[in-house]
Amino acid sequence: MRTFKLTLAYDGTAYSGWQVQPGRPTIQETLEGAIETVTGRRPRAVASGRTDAGVHALGQVAGFSANVSLTCEVLRRALNANLPHDVAVLEVAEAATGFHPIRDARRKRYRYLIYDGTVRDVFARRFAWQYPYGRLDAEAMRRAAEPLCGRHDFRSFETSGAERKTSVRTVLDLTVRRDRAASARRPRRARPHRLRR
Repeated sequence: MRTFKLTLAYDGTAYSGWQVQPGRPTIQETLEGAIETVTGRRPRAVASGRTDAGVHALGQVAGFSANVSLTCEVLRRALNANLPHDVAVLEVAEAATGFHPIRDARRKRYRYLIYDGTVRDVFARRFAWQYPYGRLDAEAMRRAAEPLCGRHDFRSFETSGAERKTSVRTVLDLTVRRDRAASARRPRRARPHRLRR
């Protein structure tokens, strides 16, 4: 039996988060289905943390164990060939027996995007929370976030039955900034064409 560590990226728009839920598409169910197609068995895939509906990932760690003789690179390609276009396995590595993505996690990084323009941004609608009530004060938000840095007990935010050793966490950094380059990434408006007679 081999243990594999996966690094995943996904657009979570069409999914009800990570964990399997009856009658709803989830990342865990989708990944386990691809693993079953490739290996012939359906193992339980565990992620470094559960995500809510619509949440995306740039590099979420997950793991599973299976009797498979494929190299990590061949396994990565085979999984990607059996995953939908909004989920990708970026890397597959063999892990030590007993590897657990939650218990062995050393740090995580989260990014929250808020769009506070006066007109909704149709190109950012999947990746940014649309806040239509006026401009946010980024400097005031940064000052309010400062006390969160440091070592704190987050037990009150924990779900029952969590698989973590402790609810104490150290927040290493928390940055609030306004992205002025976002408008440069949007497609330019097409100029109207005049018809020639």
